[in-house]
Amino acid sequence: MEGLLILNFVLLAVIAFGLWLSKKFIKSEKTENLLFIISAVFTVLCHYSSLLYHHFLDGSALQYLKHNPNLILPIYPCNVVMWSCVAYAFIKNKQSKIGQYLCDYIFWFGIISTLVGMFANVDFIRNPTLANFDVTKGIVSHATLLFNVLLLAVFKRVKINVKRNIINIIIAIVEMLIVGLYCNLVFYVLVSKDMAYEVNSMFLIHSPFAGLNFLTYPVIALIAIPLYFALFVVCDLFAHKKGERFFDRLFKR
Repeated sequence: MEGLLILNFVLLAVIAFGLWLSKKFIKSEKTENLLFIISAVFTVLCHYSSLLYHHFLDGSALQYLKHNPNLILPIYPCNVVMWSCVAYAFIKNKQSKIGQYLCDYIFWFGIISTLVGMFANVDFIRNPTLANFDVTKGIVSHATLLFNVLLLAVFKRVKINVKRNIINIIIAIVEMLIVGLYCNLVFYVLVSKDMAYEVNSMFLIHSPFAGLNFLTYPVIALIAIPLYFALFVVCDLFAHKKGERFFDRLFKR
């Protein structure tokens, strides 16, 4: 566990330095968008690097793929965040409703899912060693994804608008529910009921936490919505002056 903490703090320091360099030297929107593309694509390559590693190590890439369904379908929230980063990077009008939605989703969901993936990494918990390429790669790829996520704040793409933010979060929760249902159904139909249970996309079938069987995705979502709303209201206090805040505008109507 000590090794995991040291690695993560080193990665956080590297991320902070990278964000500082980005803020200091990147001044044009065109270059910002180019960095979004580079970092999003790099994260995807890092995510799939295990396939190359196992291919050249012993030719077991196909076998590895069978045992890692998140390389086939986006079964975890961080997988959806990763592909959303790619979509956001390549979308032309980032100020459109789709662009704003992706920005809200990537930033507010991405921070939580990436930090969980770094500090409570499932692969590391199962095999607590950093000598294993797949384990270390999993932690590093979450760190590169976190860099993607935080770029949105560095380049001031994250806007506090309580109504828009909470609506986009609710849409994102429904979206991930649909993704989870789809992934579980694919494995249920094409492989087996047991495989679908093991995949447990978006934690819809059973809780990821031992001893907390009730804490499946719907319950987590119902807890998350008011917490996100409270977070947005607090951020609104700092982002806007008195009279321009969410509740000020709400009560004026």
